Amino acid sequence: MTFTIHSSFSDIIDKYDGFILDQFGVLHNGSHGLEGAPELVSELSAKGKKLIILSNSSSASEATKAKLPKLGFDPDHFAGAVTSGEEAGHHISEHFLGKKALFMTWKTPKTPSPMKFIELCGNIQVTDKVEA
Repeated sequence: MTFTIHSSFSDIIDKYDGFILDQFGVLHNGSHGLEGAPELVSELSAKGKKLIILSNSSSASEATKAKLPKLGFDPDHFAGAVTSGEEAGHHISEHFLGKKALFMTWKTPKTPSPMKFIELCGNIQVTDKVEA
């Protein structure tokens, strides 16, 4: 497989029915949409293109889409989002049902509650205490 670099989306918009767009560094920088990205997303949506966000975020897809307005995007322009957090939660719920797990994460003022992720994991026993 070879890759071609295009200087503009206008060269390729009409060649595809949809686009999978990485979130951080492609659509936004965590604070606001990158230059031209919100306008491009609006244009693609207006042309009926299906748009999917791909993210390595630990957040669920729903939370990812909920953050879009403050970044300058209309969440309705996206057909969905796929996040590593949601996929990990589904995998855990399918393969570790009823198992015990130690959950480790970090806490900052911007860190979302891990409870949504824990819910995605299904019926597992979660603790934050290390057993001796």
